[in-house]
Amino acid sequence: MIVMKFGGTSVGSKDSIANIATLIKSRLDKKPLVITSAHSGITNMLIEAADNALKGNPDITKIENRQLGLMKDLGVDESLVRELLDNLKELLNGICMIEELSPKTFDLVQSFGERMSCRVLAAAMQKAGIKAEAKDAFDLGLRTDSKHGQATPDEESYHEIARQVRTIDADVIITTGFIAKSAVDGNITTLGRGGSDFSATIFGAALDADEVEIWTDVNGVMTADPGICKNAKSIPQLSFAEASELAWYGAKVLHPSTILPAVKKDIPVRVLNTMEPENPGTVIVASPEQTDIAKSVVYKEDLLLVNINSSRMLLSHGFMAKVFSIFENYNIVINMIATSEVTISLTTAMSIEDLKPAIDELNEFSTVEVRDRHAIICLVGQGMSGVKGTAAKMFNALSSSGVNIEMISQGAGEINIAALVKNDDIETATKVLHQEFFE
Repeated sequence: MIVMKFGGTSVGSKDSIANIATLIKSRLDKKPLVITSAHSGITNMLIEAADNALKGNPDITKIENRQLGLMKDLGVDESLVRELLDNLKELLNGICMIEELSPKTFDLVQSFGERMSCRVLAAAMQKAGIKAEAKDAFDLGLRTDSKHGQATPDEESYHEIARQVRTIDADVIITTGFIAKSAVDGNITTLGRGGSDFSATIFGAALDADEVEIWTDVNGVMTADPGICKNAKSIPQLSFAEASELAWYGAKVLHPSTILPAVKKDIPVRVLNTMEPENPGTVIVASPEQTDIAKSVVYKEDLLLVNINSSRMLLSHGFMAKVFSIFENYNIVINMIATSEVTISLTTAMSIEDLKPAIDELNEFSTVEVRDRHAIICLVGQGMSGVKGTAAKMFNALSSSGVNIEMISQGAGEINIAALVKNDDIETATKVLHQEFFE
């Protein structure tokens, strides 16, 4: 059995859906389970609609036109999604009336995209002669904790997923990415933006799949952002560790949590291009063949640099614990950190507004400086371990191009080397590092 995940652009038009119908047909002997994202543009429209409802304008016209227009192109009856659209309209009216948009309600609003896409895709597969059945992921048993917006899957639900899938008589099951239900209260949850990738490996792990295929619009994981580096090329193989690092530091092909369920079950994850299905893409496995020293240069932008300075750090114990307990209390995720005798420097993707309560507490025993518009440029590759001069080569290249490095980090495992730069230097830094290591 395999799991096939298709992103928004892959299910965004009549032609692209016809293309993936061909791909699914070619794999029917592998008993595929298909994960679908919302049709391209729909999730952004849902977020906009929720915001507008909160401001007093509950309107689904744009969503309705996009959804029904695509269904008309496909020759699929609008009755498939009419109830969902009516429910969405009622929900937005409720948001408008009570003038409140809770995380729970926001997850519910966003869920409509995948739920509509799932039904439409199954109907399109049926028209193409494939015996397909649509099922919401939560109806197949997927459960999470109750942390709305970034829910964590409950592995206890894996057995129920496997049981439910076995009961369905179909050539292919089409189910929703990104969404689930809380095991605590039964409310709809989401796995974070881009969470359909995560859904794919969750289902892969639950079903002991032979492979998980992530179908997107590029030829696998690239050596750099192809929008910046025209000479970027696909990487044939990555280790689970390398893929996790690339996802965490900004590789847009993968959701940061995607790899975790696959790692636990040692299931290969293959990243492929729906427009060029013959391209081998990138396969992510436990122990790939080692070739290049580095595999890719990636970046994470729009970060805050936080400098915490206090003379109390000098020769004292417990100071770091106190700082990090404050971050924990406010659920602040740290991307990068460096310390000296009296200073802690770190980065976070939090907004200044969300960070303010923590800063107020830190100011009680230290001086805090916050600077915005920073980015982490990161070189990733297991082959860098033990190779002398790799860091010097990276930093010399950045320095020669006029990029100022404000902070550096390299883990003991030597799988990545990271430098903090300004947002404005992302393009220059990415190009010069790609040229230095991959061209």
